[in-house]
This record gives sequence, C-alpha cells and structure tokens, in this order.
Amino acid sequence: MKRLLALICVLCCLTGCAGAEKDWTEEEWESVVMALASDEAEPVPEKRRASFRSGWLPAAEKGYINVLLISSDAPDIDQNFGRADAILVCRIDLWTGETRLLSLPEDALVTIAEAPEPVALRYVNCFGGAGLTARCVNDALHLGVSHFCAVNIEAFIAIVDALGGVTMELAEGEAEALELAKGAQKLTGEQALRYVKLRRPGDGSTRVRALLSAVLRETTAGGSVKQVLGLADLLLPSVDTNLTTDDIVDLIFALFGQDHPISFDAMGMTAADGGLNGDLAAQGREFLYGGK
Repeated sequence: MKRLLALICVLCCLTGCAGAEKDWTEEEWESVVMALASDEAEPVPEKRRASFRSGWLPAAEKGYINVLLISSDAPDIDQNFGRADAILVCRIDLWTGETRLLSLPEDALVTIAEAPEPVALRYVNCFGGAGLTARCVNDALHLGVSHFCAVNIEAFIAIVDALGGVTMELAEGEAEALELAKGAQKLTGEQALRYVKLRRPGDGSTRVRALLSAVLRETTAGGSVKQVLGLADLLLPSVDTNLTTDDIVDLIFALFGQDHPISFDAMGMTAADGGLNGDLAAQGREFLYGGK
C-alpha cells in the first residue's frame, strides 16, 4: 500500500509539472509577442513549438486534394517556424484539373491551444509549422484541408526561375517600383518576389494570388508531364510538405495531363472585425466546395 501511495504521489507530481510547463508566464508571453513583431528568425522558443501529428488533419477527400499553401520567412525550410507572409487554400479536382485558390487574411486573429491569447494567422506557423496552420484554418473556417505545402524565399525564387520566369500584367505603379515597363512583363524569381512584396498589409494577398494563378496557367499550358515531374524532383528538397509521392504524381497528372485548358478561379478574403466570422467562413466554403 505504501508503494502504491508513493507511485500515485510521483504520478501527481509529474502531472502537475507537465501542467505547469504548459502555462505561460506573463514575461514569457510578452517576450514572444515582441519577438513575433521583430525580424527574429524563429520567434517562438523550441519548447513552445508543437510537432506535427497526422491526427491534426482529416483524411484526403476522394477525387480532390485540398492543400494549404504558405510562403514563410523561415531561413531553413527544414525548420519551418517562421512567419507566413501568404496563406492560401488550393482545391484541385483530380479528374478535371479544376483549381480554386482562396487567399486568407494573414492578419486575422485566431485562437490556438499553443498560445494563451489570440494571434494573427501569419504567426501560427511559428508555433507549429504549416501543419498547425492548416489545422487552425480548418477549425476557423470549417474546411477539410488535408495537406500543406510551405516554401521560403529561396525556394520561391528557385521555383519561378526553374519555370523560366512568369509573365505578369504590371500596372503603372508596379512597373515603376520594379523598374520595368508597364504591361505584360516576364519576371525572374527575384522580380517576382519584389512584385509580391509590393502588396500592402491586409490587401487580401492579391498579388500572391495573381502570381500563383499565372504560374499555374503558364506551366499547365506549356509544360509536359515529364518536364513537370523532373521539376518536382528538383524542387521537393526546398519544400515543407506532407504530400506523398503518390499525391504529387496525382496532382501533376491532374494539372498537366489534360487535353483541354485547366479552369482556374481565385478569391481573396478580408478579416471582419479582426477575425474570421461565420459569414466569411460560409463564403470561403461556398467558393471552394460549391454545391459539393
């Protein structure tokens, strides 16, 4: 009996310690808030980061792939705990290649168990990477995102350059900022990055959405399945994703194996009152899923 009581006491102590570890002190949280607002590469301490678990995300929807796309400022994509400067949900019909892009407001306030207070959506990645961000997006908008794919700045540039650049229609102000002529211009990876960063905070990631749509259109129009498979093999080491090889092959054949033009549709969301309310969630679901 004494041994049993001792064991119970030890377990209680361990449980109490584990609970205490989860509690944030005011000073610790203030330090993280300041780090998030700074240029610090990994603003959330390692002990406060959650490791991705497959149970966070639902099973893949039959006939579709719903993937969260993230552009991160993490210097090393293998340690993807940087801020997200673009967050989009991409839904692809594996039979027809029909693609829908929903860009999310990275400044929207969301609640996660890993933080004691609501945080901007772009900071969720710092607490648990793209997997946690995908879980958070599912919770906030009641979506069924099953996959994620994150790239950092270096990978972003490499992808555009590997595609031979991407053609964008530049407005006068955009052309002036990039020191190019107004109108259709083929951008290099560096120029594409500068183009994306011209956007103002809270503008719904308009330029990111436009750029991704242009990349998808140009590659599906001019690339063969064989070429794109080679490109995917080259770029995968620069990407943080839970897409399997089979998933990637299915995506490539859906987007590049069609004998007709692929349908692309894009929409941006703006946070209402700092958050993602029910009406916005309904609009996002209707755009992505329609009547399905």
